[in-house]
Amino acid sequence: MGWAFILGGGLPVIPKTIEQCNEFANHDWYLAKLTRLTDGFTFRCRRCLGTKSIRNGTFFELSHLPLNSLFELMYYCSRQQDSLDHLIHELDIGSTKTVVDWKNFCRDVCAEYFLRNPVQIGGPGHIVEIDESCFGKRKYQRGCVLRAQQWDFGGVDLQTKECFMVEVDQRDALTLIPIIQQFIRPGSIIHSDQWRAYNSLQNDPAYVHFTVNHSVNFVDPVTSVHTQNIENSWMRVKCRQKKYLGIHRTLLSSYLQEYMWRQKFGETPFKHLVEQITQIYPV
Repeated sequence: MGWAFILGGGLPVIPKTIEQCNEFANHDWYLAKLTRLTDGFTFRCRRCLGTKSIRNGTFFELSHLPLNSLFELMYYCSRQQDSLDHLIHELDIGSTKTVVDWKNFCRDVCAEYFLRNPVQIGGPGHIVEIDESCFGKRKYQRGCVLRAQQWDFGGVDLQTKECFMVEVDQRDALTLIPIIQQFIRPGSIIHSDQWRAYNSLQNDPAYVHFTVNHSVNFVDPVTSVHTQNIENSWMRVKCRQKKYLGIHRTLLSSYLQEYMWRQKFGETPFKHLVEQITQIYPV
């Protein structure tokens, strides 16, 4: 899979750096097959016959795994077929730490995407459901989740299925309203429960705000307003958390960003993962 993708244009294959080959000219690199190498290829200069690793200056430079194995690992991670047992068995990787590190690298790529491309959802005519959710210790201390409770706030666009999820220190209006203004475009129709922090949205001309009283109904019988889509999103994030027997508090934000990334690129995750690696780590 890896070489077919690289040679098909998935990653740059010829070094772009200008280096002196001799006193008359620069290196003239080409991709040469060399079966004794782990990857089976190297860059070779037509002038001096010098060689350079195909990993030099790339995302893969410090890894000792074969490139085919790395691309398969990235593919499985992008498709969420990423249990440790599955990856170690399918790729014949002996080190659990290596697999965990590469899964973290892939998640970091997802997080970096949103640093470079801040998310905004909604817009005129779009319905955005918002809700808060608590990640923390299990009731009666059963199970292994986070070491301390952490509140998070998010929203999902019902038309595009894109979402935002962020950690918050407080659930008051001073905290949540600026986040709404940052992540939800003006003109959006916002659906929420009747948490008091949302009250000021009724007087905000940038949004149309409808609520559902969860103490009475999950779906308002008159307006049909509900927040089941964002609640389902929180459930899916927490199910993934349970799959890993809990996650460390410091990693929660990256897991939320990974979920946001999958909602945005769910149709072609591997293609976008590789494209974004080339943008973050250009050759």
